[in-house]
Amino acid sequence: MAHSASPARSTLGVLLAGALTAALAVGCGKKEEERMGAPPPPAPAAKPAACSGGGGTITDAASAPFFPRTIGGFCLDPNGAEKTFGESAPLPLDSICDMFDGECEIYKGFGVRRVVEARYVSGAGGSATVDVHLSKFGSTEGAYGMFTKRTVGDGDPADEATPRHIEGGGAAAMGVGNAYLWRGQYLAEITYNDEALAEAALKSSSEKVLPGLVKEMGAKLPGEAALPPAAATLPKDNMIQLGIRYETKDVLGVDGAGPGAFGYYKEVDKRYRVLSVVRGDVDQAKDVLSTLAKQPGASREKGIGDGAVRLMHKEGDSPATEWIFARADKTVYGVGDEARVLRSGMTADEHAKVTLTKEEKSARLKKLVTPPAP
Repeated sequence: MAHSASPARSTLGVLLAGALTAALAVGCGKKEEERMGAPPPPAPAAKPAACSGGGGTITDAASAPFFPRTIGGFCLDPNGAEKTFGESAPLPLDSICDMFDGECEIYKGFGVRRVVEARYVSGAGGSATVDVHLSKFGSTEGAYGMFTKRTVGDGDPADEATPRHIEGGGAAAMGVGNAYLWRGQYLAEITYNDEALAEAALKSSSEKVLPGLVKEMGAKLPGEAALPPAAATLPKDNMIQLGIRYETKDVLGVDGAGPGAFGYYKEVDKRYRVLSVVRGDVDQAKDVLSTLAKQPGASREKGIGDGAVRLMHKEGDSPATEWIFARADKTVYGVGDEARVLRSGMTADEHAKVTLTKEEKSARLKKLVTPPAP
């Protein structure tokens, strides 16, 4: 005959099981924290009068001229040295993977060569800091491409959350508590930190400091402030502010198309993009147009320049977009639908409200490729 457990033994078993469960939970929690990586410790609060000596200095000779010692009540941290990665630097470039949250492959894809990390602290004391990551790329196009990756990326520049334009260098933008600055081969990413502030207060405080730092660094950085040719040739009328994305690899994913710039446009409720691909000479531009004409479903169109190409482009599960391309000298232009306003299942009327017709695209393209009257 089976015997039932005594109440004392049952209670002990429950206690042991509970303790074991708690120990396992703690162990699992530790393992999860180790896997995810423990959060970095907060920066120590700056002491009042931290900037009384004029602030710290940048010891890296190559980048020291680009960092003002003081700006807007902040100064270079007198108790912390900068970190330098990559070419002619003490730390390897691969170490930026930790600094950029595992995005080092994106930076490498745009040709990053060197990164300097520096910090500013508040002269009034407290926990507010400003972190600067100054990256040098192998080309102007790479640096500008990374700038547009940060400001537009895969989003829609018409979105209210998109950083807004501010003055500085060749191009600059301001978000909530952060700013971006591009000039020549350089990209500066600047972040205002203060855990004591809510978002609205952080935004207000950062706007008192970051625009001035962007403007001063933008004046100190070397290199041309002019946009890369493909971006510079995009039409300005109806362009959304900061509405340029520069691709350093084959645009639209078409092998052989080469790098180029997309412009984002809005006319009332209608949205569209313009693509500009600039080549070294006319023959190379003709080759780009021929490459586009060989894409599946592409067709030749007459009446625009010396011939145009129409094709439907599709990325992943997104609805297909219509594009029409033509050439003007050594530049190939394209006018196409704005993918960000399209969705699967739209009716013909809904689609027509937010896109240009084929005839409207052709008219804008013809204007781009037709030489002005003498």
